[in-house]
Amino acid sequence: MMCKRNIVFFLQQCGDSSELPPRSDDVLFPMKPSHHNRKQTAAAFAAALVSLSVSSQSTAEDSLSWLRPPPTAPNEINSLLANTDPSLRPVSLPQLTENTTDAAIKAAREQISLTNIPDVADRFWMISTRSLTSSTCNVNLDSPQLRVHRLDSRGKASPATLDEYLSALTPERQVVVYVHGNRMASNKVVHRSFSVYRNIIRCNEKRPMDWVIFSWPSAKQGTLIHDARRKASRTDAQGLYLAWLLRKQVKQAESTKMIGFSFGSRVITGALHSLAGGKLGGRLLPGSPTTGATVDVGLVAPAIDSNWLSEKGYHAMATKNLDRLALLYNRRDAVLKRYWLLNKVRGRVALGYTGPRSFAPRADGSELPVVARDYSSYVGLRHDELDYYTKSRHAANIMADLINDTDDTEINDTRNR
Repeated sequence: MMCKRNIVFFLQQCGDSSELPPRSDDVLFPMKPSHHNRKQTAAAFAAALVSLSVSSQSTAEDSLSWLRPPPTAPNEINSLLANTDPSLRPVSLPQLTENTTDAAIKAAREQISLTNIPDVADRFWMISTRSLTSSTCNVNLDSPQLRVHRLDSRGKASPATLDEYLSALTPERQVVVYVHGNRMASNKVVHRSFSVYRNIIRCNEKRPMDWVIFSWPSAKQGTLIHDARRKASRTDAQGLYLAWLLRKQVKQAESTKMIGFSFGSRVITGALHSLAGGKLGGRLLPGSPTTGATVDVGLVAPAIDSNWLSEKGYHAMATKNLDRLALLYNRRDAVLKRYWLLNKVRGRVALGYTGPRSFAPRADGSELPVVARDYSSYVGLRHDELDYYTKSRHAANIMADLINDTDDTEINDTRNR
């Protein structure tokens, strides 16, 4: 039987507060008091920062709907803007509550990142499976109808075809496939991926790339624990779709890199396993297996079993297509600490919580090179992708090295396992 304390704490760490009883009523499992005032101050500062970063032609209220003033008397920050340019008019902020502050800070941070992406030589694509079935038994592995869009540097999408995408790939460009984590609505995917992209390209990008967003059905559905179980069951089907795409892609592109967060990491390793001829949910990818694809992969807080990439693991054949692996983990992650709740089997631990254990060999029989780092001192208890990039420059440096085929990381990383 599951412990109520574990479920309550699991929900408090990354679920909405609406899914929990009020803390004052939780007399059986009292939690530490929240830093209510500190969050309100941080959220107010983030909201004000957005308003100052947007041009006079597009105010903060126009960019973010939650900044529109309520009909009641608001808390105006006139004193902050009294001596500024008249084009920057005062912004009226709504009353901030504990339920909205975390979302407000994150939205402000991602909005700033998106609006400041410069015009670059890189190209942006989004390939979506959100309209396709996530039932492994019913996945069409002959010709899945993936939806393809071309994005500009502002995130505006225009329809494209799979043939257009594949024909655009050239050996001169790196192809970086980004796979997001759980609870990511379709209208948030571009913002999140561009935030990750922008942090990485600051670290001395050396050649142009095609940044490809693999968008899978991961929008929030119900309470966190039930939602997590539902999404975990979808990852096999998503791995099959991605494997089908990779088989076509590796023929066109000289170099493919992949970056995934949480369940996105599970989709990536499952796809590489399937590409090499491994089974996912009892299904095999039609045609001859592909090995030796030499894909470089970066996994951030991967929500996969710690032994799945070992020689007898569920994704054991993934290493047949790996060239290098970068693993960013957190031994204090409050969500991955309770990873065993997915299958109600105590003792099952996540790779993103434990760090590197053992890995199957590469296609040529050699040992897989692994760069691994524990980010618990930076991220703390949170299971948040952007914290890895914004609270330490090391994560972006590691991913940039992976993309640029360099090895300039200076920190105390584990080089080989």
